[in-house]
Amino acid sequence: MTSSQDILALSATELRRAYLARTLSPVEVTRCYLDRIAAHNERVHAYLDVFAEGALRQAEASEKRLASGLPVGLLEGVPLALKDLMHIAGRRTTAGSTIHAQRAPSEITATVASRLLAAGAVALGKANLVEFAYGGWGTNAGLQAPHNPWDSKVPRSAGGSSSGSGVAVAGGMAAAAIGTDTGGSVRIPSAFCGLTGLKTTQGRVSNFGFELVSHTLDTAGPMAWTAEDAALLLQAMHGPDPMDVATLAHAPEDFMSRLHEPVDGLRISVLPPELLGQTEPCIAAAVADAVRVLQSLGCIRRDGVLESFDLVADQIETGVIISSEAYAAHGSLLAGSPPAGDAASRARMAGGAAITAPRYAEALRRREQRMRAFATCFERTDLLVLPTLPITAQPLATLDENDLSPSRLTRFVGYYGLCAIALPCGLSPDGLPMSVQIVAPAFREGLLLRVGAAFQSATDFHRARPER
Repeated sequence: MTSSQDILALSATELRRAYLARTLSPVEVTRCYLDRIAAHNERVHAYLDVFAEGALRQAEASEKRLASGLPVGLLEGVPLALKDLMHIAGRRTTAGSTIHAQRAPSEITATVASRLLAAGAVALGKANLVEFAYGGWGTNAGLQAPHNPWDSKVPRSAGGSSSGSGVAVAGGMAAAAIGTDTGGSVRIPSAFCGLTGLKTTQGRVSNFGFELVSHTLDTAGPMAWTAEDAALLLQAMHGPDPMDVATLAHAPEDFMSRLHEPVDGLRISVLPPELLGQTEPCIAAAVADAVRVLQSLGCIRRDGVLESFDLVADQIETGVIISSEAYAAHGSLLAGSPPAGDAASRARMAGGAAITAPRYAEALRRREQRMRAFATCFERTDLLVLPTLPITAQPLATLDENDLSPSRLTRFVGYYGLCAIALPCGLSPDGLPMSVQIVAPAFREGLLLRVGAAFQSATDFHRARPER
């Protein structure tokens, strides 16, 4: 008999295989997750809303479909956490804000949620996040910051803004999760929490039904234990959507059929220290080891492709776009005397009021120019390799909200319209996750997932779990 501890350590892919082999049932698994949520959520703050009754009904329906012998969905019976930026009809969407604590239930369902549920997924609930998804540390003074499960003694940052999504998976409270990424908000919590996180290209996945912080930069993506899990989730959620015109120019792809093809011959370029800035030595060493693994798989190292780019200056331009669009979307909610919430997130948003229309328009124009220039880098390489984060998870009590370290190495990906994957690459001397980031040109998610799967076939970092 499989113990609940063993069940909660399984990846989404392993769960699916167990269901098809009839060695586990969706109802049994969903109950294990709900029991753990009930026992631990009050301490770690992963969820803002738990769909216990609905999740069990969905699991029962999955069990019946599996028993029928008929074809089943890609995510049949797999329990997921959904970031609470995503509308689901009949459920409140808070966007992590106390301002929306009494908001009426949504009347629409996000396309991503509809597609995941149609694929048989079980929605466990809405995951916590930084207020209005505007912050990289994962804090939320209004609704309580999620606690990173990798340290049971010291409350540490889970990374933001998809903090609750990261904690739900790493803490054994979901098999996988959906986050959103503007300047790193899928990859940062994935890195801090020891997960695989995929930052998709704008237009790959529909944004319909999300409370966006930046309509120019926001993307939805999977957070899970493995690249294979991420491929399953992306397969179910991507594709053209008439409700989001950005998706209409991009045909659906099959991310599963080539997932395990060899990666030999791929050119990789490792970003040099002078571009990265200060990085914890243990992370630099772990990423160097990860590069050697990629080379052992047949990847060819080709460095020196980014000398002309200033990632710090690009961070400033990214900030102009995000601040302007965040204020346009949510700034009116700060007028008058709103309920107390997260002062740091609100201060960042309020800064958008001072950005003039000409400055915003100029930032968008510069981005278009810089995107075209950056694309030429990939004439000389296939992939960029660098740390996802320069630091490991920090104690919540000592955080400086003005420190942009979490997004320093992630923001450029969205700014240049690229895609990227964060992969676990070891534990620090303090037992905290470290992560390597691999970046590809726009709409090359399939390549990233294939490289991620190859890397994980040669390493065991993705099998590490926090003590429970």
